[in-house]
Amino acid sequence: MITCYSLDGKIYSEGVIFENLDIIYLALENNWSLLKSIPVEVVISILDEYSKKLHLNRELLKVEGVPFLLSYLKRSNIENLIKNNIGDQNYLNEFIHKGNGKYIKAQGRGIACHWIAGNVPTLAFYSIFQALIAKNSNIIKVPKQSIDLILKLLELMDNIKVNYKSKIYYSTDILKNISLIYFDSNDKLLNEQMSAKADARIVWGGEEAVKSINSLPKKSTCKDLVFGPKYSLAIFDKSVIESCECEEFMNRLVMDIAIFNQKACSSPQVLFIEKSKIPFDKSIKKLANAFKKLDKRYPNILDESTAGRIINERGIYSLSLDKDLCCSKGLNYTILINNKIVLEEPIGGRCLFVKEINNMFEVKDLITRRVQTIGIACKDKNKTLEFADSVTALGVDRVVDVGLMNIYDYPWDGCFMTNELVRWCSVNIN
Repeated sequence: MITCYSLDGKIYSEGVIFENLDIIYLALENNWSLLKSIPVEVVISILDEYSKKLHLNRELLKVEGVPFLLSYLKRSNIENLIKNNIGDQNYLNEFIHKGNGKYIKAQGRGIACHWIAGNVPTLAFYSIFQALIAKNSNIIKVPKQSIDLILKLLELMDNIKVNYKSKIYYSTDILKNISLIYFDSNDKLLNEQMSAKADARIVWGGEEAVKSINSLPKKSTCKDLVFGPKYSLAIFDKSVIESCECEEFMNRLVMDIAIFNQKACSSPQVLFIEKSKIPFDKSIKKLANAFKKLDKRYPNILDESTAGRIINERGIYSLSLDKDLCCSKGLNYTILINNKIVLEEPIGGRCLFVKEINNMFEVKDLITRRVQTIGIACKDKNKTLEFADSVTALGVDRVVDVGLMNIYDYPWDGCFMTNELVRWCSVNIN
């Protein structure tokens, strides 16, 4: 059985039960022509108005990730997103003459089916809105624990109207192209049906989920965008460690750690520090102080499973002769120190592995395509670019300043998502 929470522009807080996707798919198919008729300038304006409504909702702004979502949907950011993904936004409206009788337009692919992971509560919105900008209608399968938040966010999309070229457009017409659903992930039949109806499959999840969905039957014309499990780390250059700004860089790093409680693919799990004139233990103290300051503003909330793993790891490190431990009395933060130059398996809950290295380029030997983001603290721009060139060639997708690791940016995981969700169509006429 499927529980549907939004259909044909209406939101159902308790959900409507369907046996299959037929009615949902038919509604989206009918509404897709409506979406295609809306100028991209109107879509941008509606998203901008939505961000303004979100800005006024104090309750939602307290939710992790929502303040950044607000910034993400502002007009200037959406226009930059389209410019970087598509180029001229008019490609989304009409055929643009390129010379010599050749015209090009970016057409939406059709029905985009999204499988959303549960690690980041607002993840569904980044997936939905990029697909909408590309003029696709959407079926979104969301995790149970995210439904309440997503519905509250979606409700704000209602009752927005925009005047463009003396014509009124309504946000309801965009809502008509969003169908939010839930069904048990183990229901193979419903997963197969959803996959079979997709013109684009957008998958966010762990290894098992990704493999399972990838194996489902699909149209031969279907476009796949898969955002599977990734690993992220941070590096501090010795010039930063020796500088008076080190504490500020540490403050930025712990914010990267705290956001999404290290559950996002872009959350740092291990920190490498270059050897410098500053003793290693002093750098650890600065990191601990940054965690202490953070906890006063953002207390650490842990589930039992994560708490158990942290307690177990603390026990191992406190009894080991070749390891060291720096942590709070409670479970507010945990710094696990060893000299093994490896990528440790994530624990989460503000538990960070820290290692000292001779040179940041040593990290190259650890890089695989599993590594998504490297947060870097380095004052030497040329050194940063040289390092970035070497690690991205080996598989890393993003090298960013610490403090920006969890900023949802473009490209993401090595692709321009909105561009992937259009078909570039051409006309050649004399």
